Amino acid sequence: MELQEIFGAESSGKTPEDYAATSKNQYVRSQVQIALATPEARGRRLSAVEALNAYGLEVLEQIAENGASTLVKTRDEPATTLRRRREDLNLDIKDVVKRTGLDIEVVRALETPGKASKVRDIEKLAVSLALDERKVGMPSHAVDRDLGVRLRELRGAKDAIRFDATSVLKIAEAGWVISRQNELERLLDIPVDPIISQGTLQSDDYSHVAAEKGYTLAEKVRRHIGLKPDEPIESLRELLETKLAVPLVQDKLSARFAGATIANGANRGIIVNEEGHNERVWTRRMTLAHEIGHLVGDPDPRLNKLRVDGYDRLGKNLDSETDNVERRANGFAVAFLAPPEAVRSITQAAPSSKAALEIVTNTFGISRTAAIYHIYNVAKLDTSRVDTKNLKDNSEEWQPRENLTLDYFPLEETPLNRRGRFASLVVKAEKAGHISEDTAASYLNTVVEKYLKHRETVLALQN
Repeated sequence: MELQEIFGAESSGKTPEDYAATSKNQYVRSQVQIALATPEARGRRLSAVEALNAYGLEVLEQIAENGASTLVKTRDEPATTLRRRREDLNLDIKDVVKRTGLDIEVVRALETPGKASKVRDIEKLAVSLALDERKVGMPSHAVDRDLGVRLRELRGAKDAIRFDATSVLKIAEAGWVISRQNELERLLDIPVDPIISQGTLQSDDYSHVAAEKGYTLAEKVRRHIGLKPDEPIESLRELLETKLAVPLVQDKLSARFAGATIANGANRGIIVNEEGHNERVWTRRMTLAHEIGHLVGDPDPRLNKLRVDGYDRLGKNLDSETDNVERRANGFAVAFLAPPEAVRSITQAAPSSKAALEIVTNTFGISRTAAIYHIYNVAKLDTSRVDTKNLKDNSEEWQPRENLTLDYFPLEETPLNRRGRFASLVVKAEKAGHISEDTAASYLNTVVEKYLKHRETVLALQN
């Protein structure tokens, strides 16, 4: 079949992607099939580009020939996949009801084979369980079982931090946001830095001098991104999102949880808790730097799909950390923020221990505790007895650089974890024709009318 027959008379180009990009076709997805959209259709509306990327040319050819194409091949799906995933995560139906806002009878129907359900309800439940809502129940749908295992463990006693159901579901959804943001960046031709996409600095060497290896890794990363040897990093958030093109998901989670790194091949991202000690900007900077250390240095098997860090592991004396993976990440974090050679120069020139501590803390935006350990480790100067009551503290100057203005986001119904850069990429992808207005609104948990009203504000906030 000719590509123009598939994508419409106005479409043109050399490849299916070209034809999709110039097509005026819209498609609509229901629980089991996809068809050309009609004005009265109430399923998920997709652009031609979206439909091609999600389902492939063969499916669109079937639609052109037959008017529709069946996506889910058995009556057991997507109910079986949804139920098994929830059970794999050790979650009760009431847990997902609380998180998604779906009625309990709706969720039970979604998990019952043969029951007809609204596609938007299927999508909402799938996203909350870190499943691909576009393909759930299809033969080609690949479930990331390694991530599921780690999320299940967070509900048990295998991790130092035990998570409640709400936090597990938030982390699962963060995995979905990271995956989708990586996809949006690819659609928009936003290059991911090779130290992330190709893992050029990854190493499985976690020897007894792991902290020093963290220092070396930090020096390599700083040099790679063009920082001077003594240059402070003004904003780790900006560095992550703009320079490295790494998704950064913010949410309110279990109180002891600081941050986590999710890895699935080239899809890597960071979750940071908005609650607890991260409310202090210097702690948040250490959290972000620590996760960057995992992100750029750890191969996928070490990250185990999901590497979770608690506050108790950040900023501590490197000698007291027994886990060499964490030891290297801690060494990386403090050296990435405050390069050892620069710290030595400051301590040698400072008139007193108090002045050295004050200058290092305020110059590089690290906490006093981290600075005390770092100064001793690299310059052998003991500042632990310094009276910190009158120590200058310019942390308020750092706050705006690391915090997003999420409180002013125009769509109140958009979850915290989808605001900021993710939201702006959604708008850019929709305006470029990569996704439909309906999909964009769905990603931001709103309706099309409100999305169209506020999309320029969403862009302006990020820019």
